[in-house]
Amino acid sequence: MTALDKIVDFAGGEKFYRFGNADGKYWIMPVRGMRTAMNLYQPSGIKGKMLKALLPLLHWLPPVRKAIHAEQMCCSLKEELRTLLCRLFSTEHIGFSIFEGTPSVHQKITMQLSCGSRILGYCKLSESNDIKELFVKESEMLTWLTDKGITDIPAVLYCGTLRCGMHIFVQSTAKTNASAIIHEWNGLHETFLAHLHERTKQRVLFENSDYYNCVVSLEEHIEWLPDNVDKEPITDAIATIRQEYCGREVEFSAYHGDFTPWNMFKENGRLFVFDFEYSAKSCPPGLDRYHFFTQTALFEKKWGVDEITAFMASEEGAWIDKGVYRLYLIEIISRFTTREGGKVTGKAATPFALWSNLLEKLI
Repeated sequence: MTALDKIVDFAGGEKFYRFGNADGKYWIMPVRGMRTAMNLYQPSGIKGKMLKALLPLLHWLPPVRKAIHAEQMCCSLKEELRTLLCRLFSTEHIGFSIFEGTPSVHQKITMQLSCGSRILGYCKLSESNDIKELFVKESEMLTWLTDKGITDIPAVLYCGTLRCGMHIFVQSTAKTNASAIIHEWNGLHETFLAHLHERTKQRVLFENSDYYNCVVSLEEHIEWLPDNVDKEPITDAIATIRQEYCGREVEFSAYHGDFTPWNMFKENGRLFVFDFEYSAKSCPPGLDRYHFFTQTALFEKKWGVDEITAFMASEEGAWIDKGVYRLYLIEIISRFTTREGGKVTGKAATPFALWSNLLEKLI
C-alpha cells in the first residue's frame, strides 16, 4: 500500500485527473472546482503556466487530456482524514487537490483544501519519521514567529499522526483565487524580510547560532558531496567564514530557508509567506534574498554560472554582496548535502556543481 492509498480511496467518489511533468512530479485535480484546485499547481515555466490557465477551461476536450497524458479517476478522502479536516475547518464537505511531492528523500504529499471556491488551508502528509520531525519543527517555528509578532504567515491547526501511520501537518492560509504569485523581487519582499529581521534579531556568539551548526554539519559530511563537485572552493569558503566570524558576537535573525515565488503570494497588497520547513532562528540577515535570486535564476530563467556571474558584474546586480552570497551558498550546500545523506545522483547533483562554481567565482 502506498502512502497515497492510506489517505485516499480510489474505489469511488468524485472525478479527478492525474497528470505529471518531466521532473517526475504528479498532481491530482478535481473536475469540479478545478480553477480553485489549480492554485496548488505552481509552475515556473511557460508551458506550465499555460496549463494552469487553460486546463480548467479545456479539460473536457479529449485532445487536451491526451496532450498532458491526464489519467481520469474517481477518489475521495478516507474517513479518518476527512473527519479530522472537516472538524478543523468547521465544515461538512471539504474539497481537495493533491500534489504528490517532489521526488527526493523528503518527498511528501501536499493537499490544498477548499469549500466551493474558498481555499481553507493546506495539509502535508508523509510516512517518514524524518519528515515528521520537519512538521514538528515547522509547527514550533510558526508558533515562535507568531509570538514575535510576525503576521502574514500560516497558523498551525494540527500536527500529529493518523491511525494509519501517516504523519500530518495542517495550516491555515489567506490565499484566494485572486491571489497573485510574484516572480520578480520588489518592495513587498523587502518589507517582509525587514520586519522578520527586526522582530527576531538577537545577539549571540557565532558558535551558538543555527548558522554555525550548518557550517559544522557540512564540514563533518564533506565526503557526501557528489563526485562531480569541486570541494576546494567549499572548504576555502568555510575557512574564510570561520576566520571572519568564530569567537565573535553577531546579530543574527530568523531565516525562512526557501524564500521563493512558489512559497508566497500577494493578497490584498500584502505578501503572505508559507513553507517554513527549512527555517532557522539565528542566521545572517539577508540570506533569503540570495535564495530567491538563485532559485529563480536556476529554475525560472534557466541561468547557469556564466549568466549569474554576468548579472553580479552588472549595474542591476550591484546589490549583491559577495560575502553574504558566500554565506548563503555554504548554507544551501550544507542543507542539501546532509538532507540527501550522501545519496545525491543524476539531476539532483547538478545544483551542487553550480553552487561550488559560484563560490569559486566569488573567491
